[in-house]
Amino acid sequence: MRLPGDMRLQGGGGRDDLAGDRYPARMQTVLFRQTSISRPGIAVATQRDPSRFDPMLRLLLFLLVLSPLPMAAAPLALIGVTVVHPQREAVAAVVHDQTVVIAEGRIAALGLGHEVQVPAGATRIDGRGRWLTPGLIDAHVHFELSGTLYARPDIANLSYRVGFAQEQARHRARLPETFRAWLRSGVTGVVDVGGSPWTFVVRDAARDNPWAPRVAVAGPLVSMVARPQLDAGGPIIVKVETPEDARVLVRRTLASNPDYIKVWFVHHPGDDLAAQEAIVRAAGEEAHAAGVRLAVHATELVVAKAALRARADFLVHSVEDAPVDEEFLELARARDVSYCPTLFVYEGYGLALSDRWRPTEAERRLADPEALARMDDLSELPRDRLPAWIRRSIEQGPMLGEPPRAAPNLRRVLDAGIRVVAGSDAGNIGTLHGPGIFREIASMARAGMTPLEVLRAATTGGAHALGLAHEAGVIAEGALADLVVLDADPLADSANLSRIRSVIKGGRLLPSADAPAPARAPASPDSP
Repeated sequence: MRLPGDMRLQGGGGRDDLAGDRYPARMQTVLFRQTSISRPGIAVATQRDPSRFDPMLRLLLFLLVLSPLPMAAAPLALIGVTVVHPQREAVAAVVHDQTVVIAEGRIAALGLGHEVQVPAGATRIDGRGRWLTPGLIDAHVHFELSGTLYARPDIANLSYRVGFAQEQARHRARLPETFRAWLRSGVTGVVDVGGSPWTFVVRDAARDNPWAPRVAVAGPLVSMVARPQLDAGGPIIVKVETPEDARVLVRRTLASNPDYIKVWFVHHPGDDLAAQEAIVRAAGEEAHAAGVRLAVHATELVVAKAALRARADFLVHSVEDAPVDEEFLELARARDVSYCPTLFVYEGYGLALSDRWRPTEAERRLADPEALARMDDLSELPRDRLPAWIRRSIEQGPMLGEPPRAAPNLRRVLDAGIRVVAGSDAGNIGTLHGPGIFREIASMARAGMTPLEVLRAATTGGAHALGLAHEAGVIAEGALADLVVLDADPLADSANLSRIRSVIKGGRLLPSADAPAPARAPASPDSP
């Protein structure tokens, strides 16, 4: 993320960032046992330690899985619905007057009404005048962060009002509401590309939970820089200095069975790019040897090309500083890489930190109301306590916005046949979990993507990122029954993806948006 010139990221720095008091000698999470790695003073998460599985954490997981919905969903039949197939082209993408039968969590049959036998006892849903799409997938989120003004003290330090530890504890305690916000938004799968070891708890809680999306996680980030301000509930970002440091950190993370290893590839003028590329390559080699994909944050062209040479599988941001060139496109095609443009997050920061962020209609309906309420706090904070750049933003307008190169690069990547996936970077300031995906969808549409291209990125492309290619993101016999029923045609206008009639996840028809929420879980005991 490019920051205004006088914005200062507190902390960070030299070699000690990976040792001593810059990195906790004992991780503040009960689910993982500390293990030393290559140098004294370095500790990272390793294997699960059941002896330290605190009873409060057991209760958290129990309450998250507990639901008034039955453990086995009864068969469903959608009658007369228009099915949208995002993987197809042009008119073939739309098939009218379909009956879709769902049983045992998957699509059992689909076709014209006279071709499909509806099981006796199935719940019939009138789909006439409505559209059916696969469930959306947000391939770039951070459960660790709340999305509110207090989510990133390393960028906007408002800790005198609400400290990061306090905000993190509040946010973690509302994990059921966060799950609910995702599902209400039609998002049935998410990829968390960086967080503390607590994110493995999130994945465990979401598994087989009808109130939760499907979750893939990466765990702590292998990083070129440190952000100790974000270590309140366990390390999120771990600075490494050598390829061997990266290998050791990745090996420890692999003990928790991550879905990705993530590298935060931050390159400043004067940094040794070749040395940094060697770190990324070492992380990737360890990940790939274990059958785990490598995700990389790389926002400059030379950095993105270095990441691809180091065998990245997933670029989680746009190339922002220069037009993508043929070398980049050839590398991306050779790696069969997924490209996540992540367009809106900068605008979200700019709006929120200039006191110009206002909720969309979808956010008013679908977001966690507590997180939504905290977005109004900036006007109430003493002006003289705000960082100077935020004061200027309030007076003069947002200082952060979508990088101008991002949209044309997205178009060129698409035209080159490279897989594009939708990801909001939810959890960052101004991008809320759940309906934040619709802000990203709007940005993708403004960048020139057609409604079908947007839907494909948010479904079939997202399913590949989630690790469920051909099982999710499509409507086909045998596919997972993760589906959204819409009141308007998503191929007429991608904004119609927020016009949700109902959501089906794992074959279960979820309660409507006005249904009461499940019981709130207690905070995870590793919260401060």
